[in-house]
Amino acid sequence: MLYVKYCSLLLLLMAGNTTTAQVPVREEPHHKPVLENNYVRLLDVHIKPGDTTLYHIHAAPSVMVHISKSTIGIQVMGQSIAPPVHVLPGDAKFAAYDKNPVTHRVYNAGKNVFHVMDIELVKEEPSSEACTALTNANVETTIDEKLVRVYKFDLSSQQKIAIPAGSCAHLLICTNGTVNTTGKKITMGKYIFFALHTEVSVNNKQAATATCVLLELK
Repeated sequence: MLYVKYCSLLLLLMAGNTTTAQVPVREEPHHKPVLENNYVRLLDVHIKPGDTTLYHIHAAPSVMVHISKSTIGIQVMGQSIAPPVHVLPGDAKFAAYDKNPVTHRVYNAGKNVFHVMDIELVKEEPSSEACTALTNANVETTIDEKLVRVYKFDLSSQQKIAIPAGSCAHLLICTNGTVNTTGKKITMGKYIFFALHTEVSVNNKQAATATCVLLELK
């Protein structure tokens, strides 16, 4: 079935205008800028089933955090169309687009809306003061790069985690369930930014387990 979908999308993409001018990723219609500051430019991306983005240019170091369980494919400009791959909520990937810019388009080969957050890292250099890494037993470090460290953690019902104040800002993204922090409820697919020197507690007041991805912005 996946092969049939891939062949159908292949024909659709081949029939499209591959000479379409590329745009910066922040100007691509499926990529909605929802937050921009001295640390990040956050693009909230939604692609409907069977839909394809325009060719767009990635040129800043970026972290992609997947919100949906989806089947997607990518075509780099000038190359053949790649077969679709499966992604899961909470999956995170770093791409050094500042060193290796890429122009591509993304298609949704699944049955549900593809939802991902594309976080461009806009600082050129990290803070001179190092941040203390989280070492909680239920916290997994998934990415550690020059400008960002990324954690993933689950919170069971009534469980909480403390994020100490320090020289790093933080971006919290909920990829499953609901968490509470600083008097706000953060549901699946939502986010909250914490400035540096902000001590934060994240807790789960719901019955179901919640999953979060935390970007520590150096």
